[in-house]
Amino acid sequence: MRLRPLLVALSFAVVGLLIAGPSPSAAQEFRIDAGGGWSVPTNNVDSQIGSGQNAQALRIDLEPGWNVYGSLGFVRSVGDNFDLGARVRGQFSRLSATPECGDVTCTDPDAALWAVTVEGRIILTSPGWIHPYLLVGLGAVQTTVDAVTATPQQGELRFPEVSVTDAGGDVGLGASFPLGGGLFADAEFRVTGALPGGKENAVTTLPFTLGLGYQF
Repeated sequence: MRLRPLLVALSFAVVGLLIAGPSPSAAQEFRIDAGGGWSVPTNNVDSQIGSGQNAQALRIDLEPGWNVYGSLGFVRSVGDNFDLGARVRGQFSRLSATPECGDVTCTDPDAALWAVTVEGRIILTSPGWIHPYLLVGLGAVQTTVDAVTATPQQGELRFPEVSVTDAGGDVGLGASFPLGGGLFADAEFRVTGALPGGKENAVTTLPFTLGLGYQF
């Protein structure tokens, strides 16, 4: 199953519902969100010196790290049981990284993932005490891993920094818990990062996050 066409189709579906929704006089509120949690990478990256037969490659294992996010958008009511939301969302994941150097001494690099997406949400409001939602977004993702210095017997080797910017997106599930006074507690699980078929060394992560939202 190809994820890129699915993300595009879902994004256009949410935008279409927002455009075809009720008139501007219908209930619509702005919302800001912020929070953080834990992000788990699903793949590793490779750094390389030289090319052809003289090329030397180094595999760098990415490991879980902390994640923070913030977003700004609006929520529009489309009936007694559903709301539609649209927002611009930015997130940052600081990941641990360990190069596979074997018996050779290597420096441990820092790794990070930035993502900015335009995101749509379909929100179920009928339970009252909990508002579960489906989310999908498209945007851009940047992955960076610091340069690695290896010191084998024949001399020092410096593997260059890995930096990849690619089209990206996210898809996931979440739930908002109304706390009163326009304040919400949010819990989300998502897949975020570069789309399948993207550039080499593009990274995808699985963030688990908790946060607060304020609707006004």
